Amino acid sequence: MMQCIVCLIQIGLKANAWKYKYLSIVRDWLMKIHFNETRHIFDEIEMGHKIFFSPCNEADTISATANSRGFTPLTAIVREFQWDRELIRKASEECNLTGDVMIVNEVKPTLLLVPKTRDMSQIADLTKKLIDKTNAIGSQVLHFTHFGFTQGRYPTNEMKIILNEMGYYAAPTIDIFFRMHNRRILRSQSRRELEKTKQDLASSRRRATLKKIVWDYDFRRTKSLERAITKSLHRTPDVERAGIVSLL
Repeated sequence: MMQCIVCLIQIGLKANAWKYKYLSIVRDWLMKIHFNETRHIFDEIEMGHKIFFSPCNEADTISATANSRGFTPLTAIVREFQWDRELIRKASEECNLTGDVMIVNEVKPTLLLVPKTRDMSQIADLTKKLIDKTNAIGSQVLHFTHFGFTQGRYPTNEMKIILNEMGYYAAPTIDIFFRMHNRRILRSQSRRELEKTKQDLASSRRRATLKKIVWDYDFRRTKSLERAITKSLHRTPDVERAGIVSLL
């Protein structure tokens, strides 16, 4: 009898060990967003020119929009790191010509250029390609500079699409999933709906080497950022809500 009890205890311990090992592995897949307030000097605001750039020391990769004409966030990055301007200009032109995310390995931190686009239908695909490129180079901390200096209309819809797409790389563990359900973050009511959401979440989860995204936002647009995040969670399917909540 005692041997049976010991055996059952050992089986239970092994099961728990595998459970915690599994959760640890899953946590290793997850990434988080840190929203980084970006401030500007008076001249930058008045002229609409970005002159200075504040680097993130922990970032091993920077992503920026491929706009190398004039005083843009990209040219401010180039000045800060004293990169070869001609190299970045040619890379930007090629990036926009091909319409694809480009890795610039010749500089440090590694630069990822994202083509300029006004086509909303391309944003989700470009976001996925950006994460794929970070996977290709093994990046762990990405400095995401695309919304650090905004002019005119705030890109709320673009942000919603990007957050939804990034949420698939931050799908929660089973424990977190049920906590989210208990806090009514998920809308699933019946056990069947909840189980389907959980299965959809597991099947749609994507892996990323990234552990952290440092997302620059314009200090003048804090309220707009809050509205964009709220909109991202409004009328969003449970699978995407779960990912976004875990991401933020």
